[in-house]
Amino acid sequence: MKIMATFDGSTFAESTLPLLERMARLPDAEFVLLAVAQEPHGQRERDRIRRPIAAVLGGGVGGGAAFFIQPPPERYAEGKAQAVQRYLDEGAAYLHGLVRRLPSGPIYSVETHVSHDPAATIIERSLVEQPDVIVMATHGRTGLAHMLFGSVAERVVHSGVAPVLLVHPEEVVQARVAGRAT
Repeated sequence: MKIMATFDGSTFAESTLPLLERMARLPDAEFVLLAVAQEPHGQRERDRIRRPIAAVLGGGVGGGAAFFIQPPPERYAEGKAQAVQRYLDEGAAYLHGLVRRLPSGPIYSVETHVSHDPAATIIERSLVEQPDVIVMATHGRTGLAHMLFGSVAERVVHSGVAPVLLVHPEEVVQARVAGRAT
C-alpha cells in the first residue's frame, strides 16, 4: 500500500505521525513524505527609501557644479534561487528527521517542493505517485477563517486524485468539544 503524507514543518502537521506509525505495520507499506514550502520572495537587507543625494561642488555664491550621488544598489539578504535551495534542503532534512521517528521496515521516500500553490503541487505529485491514500492534517477552520485562508486539504479532497484521510489534531477536537459543551 502506497501512502503519501504531507507536512508543512509544523507540529500541527506532525499530528499524523501516530497514524502513520500504525500504517507502517501494514504489509508492503510504502511511504512518500511530501513537503511543499511557499515560494519565497526576496527580502531587502535594509528597508528604507533609496534616493539619490544631490551635492554641489565649488566655492562661491552662484558657482559650482551640481552632481548626484547614487546610493549603492539594493542588496538582498539572499537571492531567490538561494532561498529556494535553502527551503528544499531544510525540507529534506526535516522529512528525513520524520522518517527516523517512524518504524523501520517500510520503504520511505521524501520529496520537497517549493510552490506558490501547495495544493496544486500535492495534486500533481499524487497524479505521478498514484498513492492508495493521502494522509493530511487539517486545521478544521470554519466560517470566516475558512473563507479567508481556504483549505489545502479541501482542494486535495475535491481533486479526487486519491482517497484522503484527514487527521484533526487533538487540540482541534478538544476545542470543538469544549465549544459544544458551553
